[in-house]
Amino acid sequence: MLGMIVACILWGSSHAVAKTALNEAPPFLLAALRLCIAAPILILIQVSTRRPAIHTQDRWPLVRLSMIGIVGSFVLAYTGISLTLSSDSSLMIVGEVIFTAIFAYFLLRERITRNRLIGLLVGTAGVVILITGAAGQNTETAPNRLLGNILVLGCLACESYYTVRGAAYLERNNSISMLAWVNTASLVVWIPVLAYYGYTGELAQLSASAWGASVYMAVVTSVVCYFLWFNGVRIVGATVAAVALLFQPVVGALVGIQVMGDPVTLTFIIGGILVVGALLISGIPERTPAASDAG
Repeated sequence: MLGMIVACILWGSSHAVAKTALNEAPPFLLAALRLCIAAPILILIQVSTRRPAIHTQDRWPLVRLSMIGIVGSFVLAYTGISLTLSSDSSLMIVGEVIFTAIFAYFLLRERITRNRLIGLLVGTAGVVILITGAAGQNTETAPNRLLGNILVLGCLACESYYTVRGAAYLERNNSISMLAWVNTASLVVWIPVLAYYGYTGELAQLSASAWGASVYMAVVTSVVCYFLWFNGVRIVGATVAAVALLFQPVVGALVGIQVMGDPVTLTFIIGGILVVGALLISGIPERTPAASDAG
C-alpha cells in the first residue's frame, strides 16, 4: 500500500516536471527522450532478473497496442500539458477511470457497478466543469487550456484502451516483460524523432534541467513507479489500488499551485472536489448479495 501511494505521489508530481521540461523541449522530443532512456533500463531489468520472454503469439499484437498506448498517449499527453496548466492535467486523471469503465463495458462486457456508475457521473461532471472553466482562462505558460485539457483526456483514452486490451496479455505474460516489450516497440517511432532533433541541433541545446527532467520521468515514473504499482496490486489487490490513486490528482494539483504558481478559480475548486470525490466513490467496494443477506 505504501509503495502504491509513493508511486501515485511521484506520478502526480510528474505533471509539473513535464511542464518544466516542455518550456525547452517540444512534446515529441520530450517523449522520445523519456522512452529512449526508459526502454533500455526495462530490458536490462528483464534480462538481469530472468523474467520470461513475451509469448510469440502476443508479440505483434502488443506492438500494435504499443502504438496506441505508448506512442499515441505520450504525444497527446505532452502536447496537452504544453498548452495547459500542470494542475489541470493532473486532475484529468479521473478520465482514465471513466474511459476504462467504458472500454471494459463495450469491449469486455464487464458490468458497471452502482458505485462505479455514480463515480463516472460525478467524475464526468468534474471534467466538464474543469474544461469549460478553463475556456478563455489562458496564461503565458498555458496558452490554450481548453485544447490542452481535451488532448490530455485523449491521452487517457489511449491509456485506458491499452489497459483494457492489455489485460488479456498480462494474464499470460510477466508484467515487467510486457512493459519492456511495449516500451521497446515504441522506439521504432522515437529513435527517428530523436535523430531528427539531433540533426537540427535542438537536442544539443537542451539545458541540464531539461535533461534532468527527462531522466527523472524515464527512471522514476516509467520504471520505479510501475514496479511499485504492479507489486502493490499483486499483493493488496485492485480495490486498495483505487484508494491509492487518490493521491495522484491531489499531489499534482498542490504541486501545480504551490510550485508552478497555477491560478485557483472557483471552477477549478469545484471540478477538483468532484474529481477526488469520483475517485473515492469508484474505489468503494460493492456489497455482495450474500453479504447483504447475512447482515
